[in-house]
Order: sequence, then structure tokens, then C-alpha cells
Amino acid sequence: VCEDMDGREIDVVTVKGSATPMPVYTYDTYQNQTFPVLQAPKFSSLNLEEVLAAQADEYDVHIWNQDEDLLQLRSLSTPEFNATFREGVTAYLTGQWEKARQLLEKADEMMSQSDLGGDGPSQTLLSYMRHQDWICPPDWAGYRPLTSK
Repeated sequence: VCEDMDGREIDVVTVKGSATPMPVYTYDTYQNQTFPVLQAPKFSSLNLEEVLAAQADEYDVHIWNQDEDLLQLRSLSTPEFNATFREGVTAYLTGQWEKARQLLEKADEMMSQSDLGGDGPSQTLLSYMRHQDWICPPDWAGYRPLTSK
């Protein structure tokens, strides 16, 4: 299985009307960049739609680690960033909020070096902890309730 194609766990929440905690994931892509215009290969009797359909028919999970466009989309999600963020989320979920704060601030800083202005999931968790005065609630069970849909 290709580890890079997994989404990034960003939180565990309960949604309004449910008491069941569920993980929330995102898939990181850097879309504000220029990609080549797709076109059918020269000397091909197939049009672009037919070429793309043929490629889809030959799909293999390894494409996530081989396709130049997919690799370029994930270029900002480095192994160092992913490890820092993952450790920060683990600290947050286990109630180690000071450690989580340090790691999530570091992850946000790592992503702010791009033109994205930081890491949205890190900023969301930091904002939540800030609203709790950076103190993990005594009844913390490893998830937070979302109060609106």
C-alpha cells in the first residue's frame, strides 16, 4: 500500500446530533501552480478523452508515487512536515496540549514558507486550544464536539 496516498488525520470530532467521535482527514495538494496543458500524444490516433480513459483503465496504486503531476501537487507536504504535524495531532488528542502547541506552531511555520500562508489544519487546532486558554479540559476524551454543521 502506498503510504503517501493516505489522507492526513487532522482531528477527531463529534458532529452535531451524534455522540460518536470520528476522525477527520484531509488530502494535501498545492493547486496554485502551473501545470502543462493536457493534450493527446503526437502521432496518436486517439483524442485526449480516449487517452485519459485508457490511462484510467490501467490505473495502479503506484501512480501516486510515479506521476509527475501528482508528485508536484504534494510537493509541499514533505516527510518532515508530515511527521511534525502527526506528532502534534497525537499530542493534542492525548491531552498534551503544550507539546501539541509547539509542534503545530512548527508545522504551521513550515507551511507558511510557501505562498499558502500556513497550514489550515494546524491553525484550526491552535485556534481551538487558544479558545481553551491552552489548557486541556479535565474531561478531555481525545475529541472535540463540532457545534454547527
